[in-house]
Amino acid sequence: MGRWDLVQLRCANFMSCTLEERLALILLELSENFGVADAKGLRLTLPARHRDLAELVGASRPRISEHLTSFERKQLISRDNRQLVVNRARLESFLAQTRIPAIGTGTVV
Repeated sequence: MGRWDLVQLRCANFMSCTLEERLALILLELSENFGVADAKGLRLTLPARHRDLAELVGASRPRISEHLTSFERKQLISRDNRQLVVNRARLESFLAQTRIPAIGTGTVV
């Protein structure tokens, strides 16, 4: 039942989130579950294709590409050898500014 709880938490968090916030939450969740330490943050050990991320957040691939480019400019993520590196501290700070709690910290405020 643990994984089902995560699905329910994700759905509850997504209800009032913008696309940018949903993408940030997914990147945090992926980095928590599939990230390895890197000098720039947590490198995702699985391929994070734009199409796959779009499916996870309920958006189109071009919109995800736009937001990932924006995240790179804001230094929330970086790309290295076709892998995403998530800067968890910056992403969590971004979400705190939008009043969305990080994964596992409760419900949406």
